[in-house]
Amino acid sequence: MPELPEVESVLQCLTTSTPSLIGRQVCSVRILRNSVVDGDARSIAETLTGTVCSDVLRHGKYLFFKFQDPHSTKQSWVALHLRMTGRLFLVPQQLAEDRHTRFVVLLDQGFALRFDDPRAFGRVWLVEDPCEVTEKLGPDALLIQRKPFLDRLDGLRRQLKPLLLDQSFVAGVGNIYADETLFRAKLHPLKLSSDLTTEETNRLYDALHGVITQAVRAKGANIDGVFEAGSFPVAVYGRGGKPCSDCGTLVVKERLGQRGTHFCPICQSL
Repeated sequence: MPELPEVESVLQCLTTSTPSLIGRQVCSVRILRNSVVDGDARSIAETLTGTVCSDVLRHGKYLFFKFQDPHSTKQSWVALHLRMTGRLFLVPQQLAEDRHTRFVVLLDQGFALRFDDPRAFGRVWLVEDPCEVTEKLGPDALLIQRKPFLDRLDGLRRQLKPLLLDQSFVAGVGNIYADETLFRAKLHPLKLSSDLTTEETNRLYDALHGVITQAVRAKGANIDGVFEAGSFPVAVYGRGGKPCSDCGTLVVKERLGQRGTHFCPICQSL
């Protein structure tokens, strides 16, 4: 599942590469699977046609696309969540569509913004303002500073793995980077936040900040070939039954709640 680092990689690819999505005018929109649109598919196509993409923002795992009417001050926002297997590409219009292509935004100068999603769990929808979505989320995991993180942690009595996955606590962390953060912090996934010492809470912040920053620089993690460009070296995620890189003990994979969780029983003792 694309998490914050993978979504940030998509954002950078769309906005800083050549060609860039910024400044491209929408010629038309083709919705190939209505279920990926929350709301009226025809409305989103009509709203975007003729507008110019002027900005793309990210908060947590969400992307927000700003489209400007070139003849007025009117602007529209589109929110997008890649969910499990969503991918976004800026490609030449003549490039053949994939059987998993769900919608295509045809742009000027012969380009197209294409959304492919094999499992079709991804969603796109119109919003008046990104705040409609972000006000329900915690601070972005890449941007949160130490004191706000520790302040949010203070007074909570939560198991650490579910807490890191809670998007209202910090936004952008999923299964991969929760496991990697806890391994780097040497904290058990089921340890209660209220039982952490001051040194452990600082270690948790340092691990989260370090893992997310490193993963963003690595353009995410290539898990099951979904994000081929990603080069983040996972230490425990997906390595159940293999030796821990620090102590050699076999990494454990257990189901905690509905999630597979990977940890070292020695380095991360409860």
